Order: sequence, then C-alpha cells, then structure tokens
Amino acid sequence: MSDKKPEPWPKERFERWYREHPVIPSRDYVKTLVPRIKALGEREGIELEKYGEATYTTVSETVEGGTSRINRVTHELYRLLIGDFSQEKPVYIVAGGTHGYEKGGPLAALKFAEEEASRYADRFNIVIYLCLSPGPYEKELRFTEGRIDVNRDAFLDKAQSQEMQALASSVKELHQRLLGGDPGRKFAAAIDLHETPFMDIAIDKENAEVGGETFELEIFPKGMFLIAFDEDLELANKIIQNVRREGHHVVDDDTLYGSPNHDGVLLMSEMGPVKGRVRQLFKQFTTASFTTEYCDEQLTDQTPDAERVEPQMAAIRGMFSDR
Repeated sequence: MSDKKPEPWPKERFERWYREHPVIPSRDYVKTLVPRIKALGEREGIELEKYGEATYTTVSETVEGGTSRINRVTHELYRLLIGDFSQEKPVYIVAGGTHGYEKGGPLAALKFAEEEASRYADRFNIVIYLCLSPGPYEKELRFTEGRIDVNRDAFLDKAQSQEMQALASSVKELHQRLLGGDPGRKFAAAIDLHETPFMDIAIDKENAEVGGETFELEIFPKGMFLIAFDEDLELANKIIQNVRREGHHVVDDDTLYGSPNHDGVLLMSEMGPVKGRVRQLFKQFTTASFTTEYCDEQLTDQTPDAERVEPQMAAIRGMFSDR
C-alpha cells in the first residue's frame, strides 16, 4: 500500500456525486415499493400517512448532441399506523431504509406490515416507517445528496438531510399527538433495521478517498447483531435470542468492531462516542431503541430477498415476543 494519501474530494464532486448514479429499475421506489405501501393503506385497521417529501436530482440518459439532462424527482415519505391509537396501548416503532443500499430493511418492514403486524394490534399500537431514504434506496447508495450519511445526521433540530428533517418532525408530531408531548411519557420501543453487505468494502474504500485517508479493511462479521443502549439490554437479549431461536446465525466473534460482544449485543457505552444515529433520535421518544445489523460479506442485490428479510423479521418478532 502506498504511503501517499489521496487528495480529498473537492466540493463540486460532492455536489454531483449523487445525481451521477442511475436509478436501478429493480429498485425503482415508485414502481416497486409505493404500490405495496398504498395497498396497505387500503386495509382495515391500517392508516397510511404521508409524513414528508424528499426531492432528488439525477442525470437521465444522454440526449442528442451528447449532453445529459438533469431531472428532479420528488418522492413521498410514508408511515403506517397499525392499531387503535385511540386506546392507550404501548407504541412500537419499526423503521427500514435508513441507508438506501441496505435492501433488507424496507423489505422486512413491508413484509411485517403485510403479513404479521395486525396480529399484534390488539395489544400494541405499531408505527412503521417503510423506507426512510427512497432516493438512495433506488440507486443502491448508502448516502443521500451531497454524500450525506443520514445515519450520522439524525438530529432532532439540526439535521442537514431532507430525510432526517422529515423523520425528526414526524416522530415529534406523533409524540405530541399521542402523548401530548409530555417528556415524562414515552413510546415503548423502536427498532431500526440495518445491514452490512459486500458493498461496504467499496464504500469504505471510497470513504478513505473522500477524506484523504488511507484504507484498511476491518474484520467482516457474519450474522446478526444488535446495537443497544445499556439500560435496554434485557429487551435486547430477548430480541437477539429470538433471532437465534428462529434459526438465524448471530455474530459470535469475541468483539464487534473492537468492542465487546455481549452474545450478539453491542452496547452503546462501549462503542466510543457516536452521534446522529436514528436509534438516538428515536430514543428521545422511546423507552428502548435498537439498531439491527445483519452482516454477510456475500450479501449483494443478487442475494434472494428472503435471506436478508427473514433475520430482520425475527428481530422484529423478538421485540414483541413474550418469551
């Protein structure tokens, strides 16, 4: 490896980075996810709400004369409310699609809404954010416009990205509506569904290039683990044990990215200072808050959807389990 560090990207490259990536037809948000989302809104006991919009730029195919046309598209952001919210039952939040390239999150959130959520509605109220970052989702990107990592930007009042501004406003409004904005009252729990796929290797290399840093590949874990706040360890253990009970591999390395592995749970206090995560945003309104990480170096967009969806579904079920 050369000792010479690459030059950091200039501002102009950050500005054009997002639009130069094409929309992948199999991931087209409007064609592949929105119809399923709207179909859920037609079901009894499910309320579909638009909580915001996100507008993106992209370069269309080259037109006559060799020039490219820049298009702008606005995607609506949706959440589902499942249950009788007029009754004071525990409220649980499920979120997918924080990082667009992590396909398993949105697909698991959708499948849970389509097939299982209603069976819990007699005991709980459930809010599902189906795809937090639709533009990056359809381009298979971790970052949004400006190459902003939205899971480093999940602040209640100072988010830069349109996706996190919309989410923060949405959760704050929901808390006001259901709990009167009382800081002493909180929703039960939230779970944010993430993956660590093969693409992370290329992303890490580009990160090194962007920041002018040398690149060193870390050990790649395999299986599911959970990131949790220390005080939420009991529920975290229940979630991760349900993942194991349903037959999915839980990361069994002694450490996770240099921090102790507590039988598939990584505790926030042992990770070093981190901020701007969606789990931290949710934690301001919930008693417990978690991030799932399903890791596999072989995980790509060609991986059958079930392989990446089922471990996430097991984690969601674990949050509601009585066991």
